[in-house]
Amino acid sequence: MQDQETLNRYFAWDPREDPEFSPWLVGEGPIGGKGRSLLFAIRKLRASGDENLASVRIAPSRFLGVGVFREVAAQIPNLAELRRKEDPEALESAFLQTTLPEYVREALREYLEGMTDPVVVRSSSILEDSIKHSFAGKYLSTFLLNQGTLEERLQAVCEQIQRIYSRIYFPTALSYRAKHGLGEDEMGIIVMRMAGRWRGRTYYPTTGGVGYSRNMRRWTTRVRMEDGILRFVFGLGTMSTKRGYARNFSLTNPMLRPEGPNPYKVMKHAQERYQVIDGQRGELVTLDVKQTWRDLLTQHPDLGIYAQLYQTDGDEGYFSSVDYSTVLPERFAKICFTFEDFPRRCKPFFTRMKALLPLLEQSMGVPADIEYAYEPREDELELLQCRPLWIGGSAAGGARIPDLSGRRTILRADRMVTDGVLENVPVLVYVDHRIYSVEPDFHAVARAIGLVNQTLGDQRYVLVAPGRVGSSNPELGVPVQYNELTQCACIVELGIPRSGHMPELSYGTHFFADLETDNVLYMPVYEGERHNLYDETWFDEAPYAEGPHPAVRIYRGSFSAYMDGGENTGVLVADRVETGC
Repeated sequence: MQDQETLNRYFAWDPREDPEFSPWLVGEGPIGGKGRSLLFAIRKLRASGDENLASVRIAPSRFLGVGVFREVAAQIPNLAELRRKEDPEALESAFLQTTLPEYVREALREYLEGMTDPVVVRSSSILEDSIKHSFAGKYLSTFLLNQGTLEERLQAVCEQIQRIYSRIYFPTALSYRAKHGLGEDEMGIIVMRMAGRWRGRTYYPTTGGVGYSRNMRRWTTRVRMEDGILRFVFGLGTMSTKRGYARNFSLTNPMLRPEGPNPYKVMKHAQERYQVIDGQRGELVTLDVKQTWRDLLTQHPDLGIYAQLYQTDGDEGYFSSVDYSTVLPERFAKICFTFEDFPRRCKPFFTRMKALLPLLEQSMGVPADIEYAYEPREDELELLQCRPLWIGGSAAGGARIPDLSGRRTILRADRMVTDGVLENVPVLVYVDHRIYSVEPDFHAVARAIGLVNQTLGDQRYVLVAPGRVGSSNPELGVPVQYNELTQCACIVELGIPRSGHMPELSYGTHFFADLETDNVLYMPVYEGERHNLYDETWFDEAPYAEGPHPAVRIYRGSFSAYMDGGENTGVLVADRVETGC
């Protein structure tokens, strides 16, 4: 799955030697992993000989080399002392007091002069988007409305660049680099037009998301790893990298949903909220399609491609299209983004993606990971990011489940499992869904898990919790942060229909990127479903210690996880439980 010779050529490619891209580069030195990978991908698509691939767009951009970062950092005489203190506010303040070199300001001034759309200022450090460490969410990327006079807009961009520079020395980045033995880093910058267009007072692309040339979290063996997968949302693609609802497409079976064909399950897993830039408020806002669908129809007469109306007829639920004639019935109904008609109506998009992702994998020598925006009506695809996809322990086919005769299996899964084996883990941390569901302070539960993680020292543990671990919406799952799970070796997400907590195929989120990097095993278990097992009796009867929150239980003993990614089966076994813990 990795071609080292091709991979070496990928990392050796220098955009400064490309006559088309070299005018976009400002300052000396490398432009960082994120910038170089994006330009590499665009070059390979344009050189493919395939008209559909060559038409993939890149937004007007400028790429700052790390030489600019060095010049700015050199203006801070006490930088070494500030670094030792690890004070984020002091570091940011110091960088904001610097001045970008005049040649950089002039290049940005020329770029912004003809730019009327919002712009994104993104980190692109030397270490970002390496073969294993993407640094997803560790540095800063931000948008600017880009309104006002030219000098005001220029100053706003410069300030954001300075803020991003300071992030090199923030505790989050330092701890991540230290954990993985990565050493020092330097920062390049990407300034690019934000994907999308103005639609009234809001700015957003119709659709956006992430894509992978390999699907390592298959929900059925009918889907092959090499088929690739897209994670897709309406509006800004920011929603696709979070643990919320998104539409997942297998590129070879786009109609095959992870949640199955049942209308109720489709509705429960469908996107309802989407993100846009509000031009009047000047900020990123999250909107609910249940409240905005009529307004959306004025901008998207084809809204029925993306959204549907769910309603019930007796005990049965069904979907119907959304258009100007839609009337919400008095009985239970909900409008949500199902993308049910998208594969049929937007075949060119899937044709292009089925060619694009394998080409990038072939060109890099490793599986490919992309971010994109897409305008279906114009069939315009814009590439926002490309990087190597680290698959770590997800590479299916190596692990096997042994004979478990005489051993107590307490959890079993039949989809989306990591490939790997973990034996004799001394601790299991369990979140009782019955308490969590009625607990008003969900974040207290998350902080309790973080405290247990801290007190365990170097002991590894298995975490079993309802819904989506790491979700920003606590109603979907425990909003624990990844830095609170540093000792976690395996995560089991419980699907509990009666409490509304359901795992979701979140491959492509920043959370799962960290799981892959740290080789943390993962499996979702769906209560009551065939081939799934959630032995709630064992969790109630086995001896445990109460954690820092009543919903958190700590079991000590010996626990083992066996996950066969090839067969898409995973189990968790309790071999021994200590009494009096």
